[in-house]
Amino acid sequence: MEKTWIVVANSSRARIFQLDEPHAALREIEDLANPLGRADNKQLASDGEGRFGGPAGQSHTAPGQEEPVAHEVRLFARSVGERLELARGANRYQHLCLIAAPKFLGLLRENTHASTRKLVQAELARNIASFSMQDIEECVATLGLRRALA
Repeated sequence: MEKTWIVVANSSRARIFQLDEPHAALREIEDLANPLGRADNKQLASDGEGRFGGPAGQSHTAPGQEEPVAHEVRLFARSVGERLELARGANRYQHLCLIAAPKFLGLLRENTHASTRKLVQAELARNIASFSMQDIEECVATLGLRRALA
């Protein structure tokens, strides 16, 4: 029996559901948290911008390349992508659906291995990671995944 994994995620949480049969209920198999995804950049900044001296003795500051929270969110997306790739390699699912907040969906796409991306049946740019199971079921129903599996 082919299994479908449905990833419902945002910058601070990723929930993975499994759909075993077209008419079965979704089953939550993992709930990954990224509390730093909700942090404030000031909370994560450990020190000031870098300083360097110019040729005439004046000093300058160099702004960081990426905001601290954005960096943590990118690391979280990479972690989710790696988890999906490991599970794909272990043949834990055959189809994949991604439902994520718009910016995080882009990060998931960037951080998902090409062989895993080939299994994506549907994507939806919507932030429903904190929704109830019933609301997530209703959202999944609108994607038509159950018909595709039947």
